[in-house]
Amino acid sequence: MEQDGQRDQYRFDEEGQFVELNGKYYLRYQEHQDGTVTPVQFRLDTDQLHLRRSGVRETDFEFQLAEPTKARYRTEYGIIGMMVTTNRLEVEFDPQNVNGSIDLEYQLTANDQLIGTYQVQLQFAA
Repeated sequence: MEQDGQRDQYRFDEEGQFVELNGKYYLRYQEHQDGTVTPVQFRLDTDQLHLRRSGVRETDFEFQLAEPTKARYRTEYGIIGMMVTTNRLEVEFDPQNVNGSIDLEYQLTANDQLIGTYQVQLQFAA
């Protein structure tokens, strides 16, 4: 991720679940970082992706290449409205063999100000 000219990189190796509910596929896991556990859920589709992170701070992002989407970032101080612009979105998954990958790059803006540019590369397998 890049914010205010600063770059940070994080790597996680977590166990999770791949489930199908009502014809939709979900990847769920708990992210462990600095003593904090954050539940993460991706709803997978070939042309869009939904990310929900829960905890003290909650994110609810929808990624699609067609147009920017509105997003909510909930903090202990209230909800911040944002716009998500998806620059790259490649989602591949095989439900029968339970494996796949996500390659995502996006930008967040609030009040027409760039907050940051983010990249997510995620691979999963049973």
